[in-house]
Amino acid sequence: MNESKAQTRLMNKAVHYLGRYSASRQRLREVLGRFAQRKLEDLPPAETKAAIETVIEKCASFGYVDDAQFAATQARSQRRQGRSRMGILQRLRVHRLDDDIISDALTGADEGISDGELMAALRFARRRRLGPYQTIKTDDPAKRQRQMASLARAGFNMGICRQVMDLDDEVAAEDLAEQLQDVSAD
Repeated sequence: MNESKAQTRLMNKAVHYLGRYSASRQRLREVLGRFAQRKLEDLPPAETKAAIETVIEKCASFGYVDDAQFAATQARSQRRQGRSRMGILQRLRVHRLDDDIISDALTGADEGISDGELMAALRFARRRRLGPYQTIKTDDPAKRQRQMASLARAGFNMGICRQVMDLDDEVAAEDLAEQLQDVSAD
């Protein structure tokens, strides 16, 4: 198989994949690498690698793959799900994104909110029914510790964990969430 035919097949695979999924350059590199192992095994490894990099650069020049946009989208999505800054940072680093791109994405995800980390912790608590969102109210200190540990494992610092867990009920939590959004609108 000649190199241009390999590039054509890789480009077709890249376009098909990117048509279905948002991806970083690293993720696309992994997908194309697996495809090449299965379908282009007769091509020498150096030529395969060069063809993959050429296809990735073409996709980037066409705007099909954009690491900054990918990071921004992922950061916003993760924040809406209640992920901590540290958790998002770890997830984006897997894609071998530049730290500046990740930092910009996290800043953009928290735009319009005075304390993005606290807002994410409230969303996490709501999703997991922790603290003020728990359905059966109890003063069991062991249960409180387990819930705080859950927040801490999610990547939230102890100050944020205590702040969420000290809220009296769901109404107080929702009021706080509203205040976090309203402060930046002023």
